[in-house]
Amino acid sequence: MKPSARSAIRHDVLTDYEVPSPDLVVRVLQAIPSSSRKPASHRGRVALQTAAVVLAAFAIGVATVGVRVSHGELALPAGLPFGVGGLHPPAASYSIVDAQYVSADTAWIIAQLYVHNGPTVLMNTTDGGKTWHEQFRIPDGSGIGSFHFWNAKDGELVENVPSTLPPSKVQGAPGSSNMIDRTYRTQDGGAHWQLVDRPTDWAAIGGTSFFLTEMEGWRILASVRGATPQPIQYTSDGGTHWSTVGTLPSGAWLGNFSFTDPQTGWLAASQSKSYGWDASGKPIPFTPPTALLWSTHNGGQTWAPIDLPLPAEAAANDVRLESPVFFGKDGLLEFEVNGPPPTFRPDPSQPPTTQGWMHSYMLQSHDGGRTWGDLRQTPGGLQEGGALFFDARHWLLSSGPDLTETFDAGKTWSTRQVLASGLTFSLAPWNYIDARTIWSQVGADRLVRSTDGGATWTAVTPPSIK
Repeated sequence: MKPSARSAIRHDVLTDYEVPSPDLVVRVLQAIPSSSRKPASHRGRVALQTAAVVLAAFAIGVATVGVRVSHGELALPAGLPFGVGGLHPPAASYSIVDAQYVSADTAWIIAQLYVHNGPTVLMNTTDGGKTWHEQFRIPDGSGIGSFHFWNAKDGELVENVPSTLPPSKVQGAPGSSNMIDRTYRTQDGGAHWQLVDRPTDWAAIGGTSFFLTEMEGWRILASVRGATPQPIQYTSDGGTHWSTVGTLPSGAWLGNFSFTDPQTGWLAASQSKSYGWDASGKPIPFTPPTALLWSTHNGGQTWAPIDLPLPAEAAANDVRLESPVFFGKDGLLEFEVNGPPPTFRPDPSQPPTTQGWMHSYMLQSHDGGRTWGDLRQTPGGLQEGGALFFDARHWLLSSGPDLTETFDAGKTWSTRQVLASGLTFSLAPWNYIDARTIWSQVGADRLVRSTDGGATWTAVTPPSIK
């Protein structure tokens, strides 16, 4: 797809230009003499003049469309005529480091104003990005640990602040980290925040957690050294109190930790061989996890491994799994395989001698995740920005500025360019609101939105932050 004609026209030339009416070409054609009793030479001149006028009008129209597209005023559908380029949302003067979308109109973003050390600002919109409001500002030297909204009103934000405790060399003990968590909650959409008086939980620093609702959640105490196996804890009061309900399975590695209901949970581990060598160049022995996917059906008390029919190339390379997604009994498990292993380099400053690759795959389940099969390699995938699932058969994947879609569980695909070249979609489960509403970050500082299930997209004007 060719770039938009907008790229060749300066802003100041069109600042005061009035957009031509949609029927400009029609009015031009209506003004053309229609008499056939003119000499042939005159008819030829009229035809040439007419063509020149029509082409000029068309050029103005294309240029105007390009300007409106660059400002995010128009949505570009698939299969645009005449090579009009992809959507090019305006850039911001900061990086969007995290975001959450609740509806077609309501969204939060966290903006990092400078490359290093903040300040960090939480911004909110309730009108689809037309206007933005600052909700929380964290000064230099501190940062946001996490934030989450369960609906348009109720949310929680964890601020990382410097610790005043003396240093300690014992991991998990007070003072072992130079930062501590400070938790705030809001019940009015971020207009007011209340500090939650909660003692610092040193045992949970660096652990993995998942909240199914605002009050109900689980966590793995991964930071407790020497604890074998590592405890899995549960809370029913939003994290104020925790109780141990089980332990991390022996031979399992930490990965994506999730629950689909209060009883059913998943641990999707990743297999990274690290490719280490000793001083003589001999590979350091690698002990793989005993399974890459584990499930619990009793709220985290016990866990069972699940056999996955991985592709042959997974045996000698790294594997990374996402959390499974379910539609009733039908499940989808997205993962990628990275390789090949690099060769030993006596001089680490030298470039690697092998060219890496990434392949994305999908596994499917039809019994609630107890067994998996129907292995299919997918275009794009995790390394290209992830996938969205409308149902068990309708998937939307991204690869750079392109979207690739299947309606038959990966048997056939169609691809179209949506963004301008050089921009990249980033899709994830939290981008998907419903069957029509999708938000996506494209690059470090831009946002786009679709309200028709991904058929067309519009740019979201980023807020100005000082």
